[in-house]
Amino acid sequence: MKNSILTISFVLLTGTSVFGQILQQYTLWNQNHYLINPAAAGNQDHTDVAIGFRQQWAGVSNAPRSYYATGHTVLNRPKSFQRSALYTSKTARPPRQLRGRRSYVKHALGGALNSGENGAFKKTQAMLTYALHLPIKNGLYLSFGLSGGLSNFGFNESEATVLSNNDPTYNSYAESSNTNLFNADAGTYLYSDKFFVGYSGRQILRNQLKLANVTTGNDPTSLEMEHLISGGYHFDLSNDFRLTPNMLIKKTGNLPTSFEVNGTLMYKEVMNIGLTYRNESALAAIFGFQFNHLFKAGYSFDYTLTEIRERSSGSHEIFIGLTLF
Repeated sequence: MKNSILTISFVLLTGTSVFGQILQQYTLWNQNHYLINPAAAGNQDHTDVAIGFRQQWAGVSNAPRSYYATGHTVLNRPKSFQRSALYTSKTARPPRQLRGRRSYVKHALGGALNSGENGAFKKTQAMLTYALHLPIKNGLYLSFGLSGGLSNFGFNESEATVLSNNDPTYNSYAESSNTNLFNADAGTYLYSDKFFVGYSGRQILRNQLKLANVTTGNDPTSLEMEHLISGGYHFDLSNDFRLTPNMLIKKTGNLPTSFEVNGTLMYKEVMNIGLTYRNESALAAIFGFQFNHLFKAGYSFDYTLTEIRERSSGSHEIFIGLTLF
């Protein structure tokens, strides 16, 4: 299986049009929009901190896995804002747009640290984000975000084996340790209490990755830019229930466009469940909880729809967060 994973990883990392596969994929992005769009930093009137882990294709040796830690806050948050917007009682609550939200120009700061492993290949990235939120009217904001930081790409020869002891591709990667590249992401985000829509571009610098002296194709080491479009709408079914259908569309280089659609039902803003369909790839169940005014957590299980399900029991993802007022 290690030979298979090495072959898959090599194709993903060196093919001209598939460099975007190094970018991590998350099912629980709808619990943390900052994961996919830097312009979402500061979209809440509190400080949001989260850590998460994803195991892709559990049961497959050396299958992709990723870790992340994110945090973002509004720098100029008014001192008079309402401490908590969480609803935990049975009394009637005021309209959402009136709970703790004032229209003002917001300056937000965020940070993200993530690491992804795919067989013998590993990527670690640290990014800082600034986002500007401009009020339009009645709680409607348009934000712009820019992230910058360093990405480290490495190869761990102990995690890979080959059929031939003198394989030139393996030797080339084994002789190189790692490389560091400056990276930048950008995005825009239109949102209110009723809906959100956003666009983000990742790896916008399209740097040249020279991890090893391997050539395949015309431009084998170009990191392709990834385009993401997200959107969703919140339907208040009653004072206790809110239904949110949303979708995410991704396009990287010459790869086929991928998309996923999700529906999440929230109860009293303390518990949510949802289903996600990722085109021709997976069907996922999502569970989330806000335990009190401080802690929150989420879990998703992806049932694989591709042939790899014969070897994999599915994919797992979990996050734990802090809501700081």
